[in-house]
Amino acid sequence: MMICKLSHGLTLFSRMFVGALFVVSGLIKSNDALGFMYKLEEYFEPGALNLEFLTPYALQIAIFVCVAEVLLGIALLVGALPKLTTVLTVVMMVFFTWLTWYTATCDPFGMKMITDADGTVMEIANQCVLECGCFGNAIPLTAYQSFLKDLFLLILIIPIAIAAFRNKIQLNDRNTSVILYTGALVLTFLFGYMMLDWIFPVLYLTFLLLAASMVRRRVNHPKVEWIMAAAVVLVAGLVQMKTITDLPLKDYRPYAIGESITQNRLSADEIGLDAPVYATEYTFKNISTGLDSIILSSDYLKVYNDDSFVSTYEIVSYEGAEVKISDGYEPRIMDLIMENAAGDDLTDDALSNKGYTFFYISKDLDAVADAGAPGQEEFNALAEAAQKEGITFYGLTNSGADFNSTFATENSAPYEFLTCDQIELKIMIRSNPGLVLIKEGVVVGKWSWRDIPTFSEFVNLP
Repeated sequence: MMICKLSHGLTLFSRMFVGALFVVSGLIKSNDALGFMYKLEEYFEPGALNLEFLTPYALQIAIFVCVAEVLLGIALLVGALPKLTTVLTVVMMVFFTWLTWYTATCDPFGMKMITDADGTVMEIANQCVLECGCFGNAIPLTAYQSFLKDLFLLILIIPIAIAAFRNKIQLNDRNTSVILYTGALVLTFLFGYMMLDWIFPVLYLTFLLLAASMVRRRVNHPKVEWIMAAAVVLVAGLVQMKTITDLPLKDYRPYAIGESITQNRLSADEIGLDAPVYATEYTFKNISTGLDSIILSSDYLKVYNDDSFVSTYEIVSYEGAEVKISDGYEPRIMDLIMENAAGDDLTDDALSNKGYTFFYISKDLDAVADAGAPGQEEFNALAEAAQKEGITFYGLTNSGADFNSTFATENSAPYEFLTCDQIELKIMIRSNPGLVLIKEGVVVGKWSWRDIPTFSEFVNLP
């Protein structure tokens, strides 16, 4: 009897913990589905998983994974379709555990053989993905940390699987619902408050549980569990649509509202902190034994003039892996450069400009042009009104000066265009195009092209 109670308690805890974590993890990725899409595109590269044929569908796959993760989390909490839910959960966790293991063990200096679209076999360098994107920018985890997290979840799924296939899990009775829902909501609240600085996850989980519960109470049908799933997908889909068509509900990037771009660009020396220390692995061969040894460049500097070392070893290669030998402060923004048509770097001028500065931002100006420059009339009207009041307005794109000039002419853009690294533009804002407003280097507003405000809305800004 005691063993049965312990087993039942462990199953309930596992369902509560895994279910809540799946919902939170799915929400975080759903909140920034474009960021998750970029991460998938990294995995699809030839040097990674070599799945380039999936790249055009990266956004659809990202959305599917986000919603599926949320749906499985709710199914675990409500006890719906236990065997199917368990199988799908195990499949998902096994895949992601393998993926994080693959990411953690990737050798950035290694080579791999691939077959291109023409059937030609070639050797290329590994392209290692540094972070798996499990929790997006909200909780950056190393690949190894993500692997350990997935391994822990796999262990927690074991009692769920045993109970499901022993027919010990079914749609919750009232008492089970109270225990699981209360525990999951408390856990989600604590996780959101302490780890994410975001209370919305507990509201999101509440809406999902209410949707499933309302269907169960009001629908008397043999397929009620499938109808509950449809209601959950509807709620998750609405939130997903909002974040795709607008901007993420919560921004964790170094260009979020309230962040100082100027501060985030400062180096460790400028702040007065210690920077990370790196060393290169040198390969030496023992002259007597013929065996190779790895010596860090930092250690080599101590022995390179030592007679015993020189007489014992000979150099094989100075071009080994670079390893971090001590942690330190690294700038959150490292590659922000804004260049005008003449090639002048205007970054510091733009960030130190007194008062407000608007930025029209496009991570892919070709795509914007092909789409008919959405929102351009609103951008132009805002720019003209702002410039009349002496407020600076720039266009910031991934294109060169010639294409920027052509785009400005064809779309009557009244502002100067600057060129910036595409990766930085992707980080700045998820909308293409989008609008960012800064004041003396601090981000004070961000809008997608669908929501461009009129200048009159800025009249009362401090």
